[in-house]
Amino acid sequence: MSTSAYDIVVIGAGPAGLTAATLAARAGLKVLCLDKLAPGGVLINLTSLSDFAGGGDGPTIASQLADQASEAGVELGFGEVVRLSGGVPWLVETADGETHSARAVIVATGLAKGRLGLPDEDAFEGRGLSHCASCDGPLYVGKPVIVAGSAGWAAHEALELKGFGSEVTVVDIATAPLPDGIARLDGRIVALQGGDFLESVIVESGSSRKTVPASAVFVYLGQSPAAEFVPDSLARDAAGHIVVDAEGRASVAMAFAAGDVRAGARVALADAIADGQRAGQAVVQAVGTALKKN
Repeated sequence: MSTSAYDIVVIGAGPAGLTAATLAARAGLKVLCLDKLAPGGVLINLTSLSDFAGGGDGPTIASQLADQASEAGVELGFGEVVRLSGGVPWLVETADGETHSARAVIVATGLAKGRLGLPDEDAFEGRGLSHCASCDGPLYVGKPVIVAGSAGWAAHEALELKGFGSEVTVVDIATAPLPDGIARLDGRIVALQGGDFLESVIVESGSSRKTVPASAVFVYLGQSPAAEFVPDSLARDAAGHIVVDAEGRASVAMAFAAGDVRAGARVALADAIADGQRAGQAVVQAVGTALKKN
């Protein structure tokens, strides 16, 4: 087991986390930004970002954010955080036995993958159930696919699948507008059907049910905050999002949250970056004040 000390540990290297870490490092603080996967978060799976000023593709923007963080002096680390404890200092423990101490922490872990809530759901993972259009979309060219959910990234993923030539239908009970050329079926998926691979789903709408052919379902429902490691002392909303103030401060001193993991977050890249900026500025002020007192 190894232990290292930082001014700030940012948990999650998505757009919010990388932005916050960069601001803190530019202020001269010692910063570690941890992620269990590659830096960039959900961005690495998005090939186009039509809703982001300047456009571009996800991997390019993720690379730019990671480069900016490294150039600012952020230490980018890999490891799955399994426990956050203490207070001041905070202790951040990873699955591989490392422990990092920090004067302040920023949780920016985003959302866990979506769930339909069906008993046989896990059996179809990788055999028709997916969570990434750019990763798996090319497998379903010319085939009927379903996007479950219409908010946040779901509409973007539907458009991405349409670009691959798939026959896309969004199944949801929401009324959010969808891109042109994307069909909607109001209701919810109540069953998955198929043998070795998914072949169809049963959609329930009101008192009626219908079988809909589907070679794949891209799931963007039931996405819970990826914050199982966060202590109970940090206030959460009913869905498990971390409750923060306008600057990203959580309910315990020197703890902050930014991006999709926080309560009230809007699932959009520009909002995640703005969130990271606010949290980064707030943590710099908080740590700076603490250092002056010492």
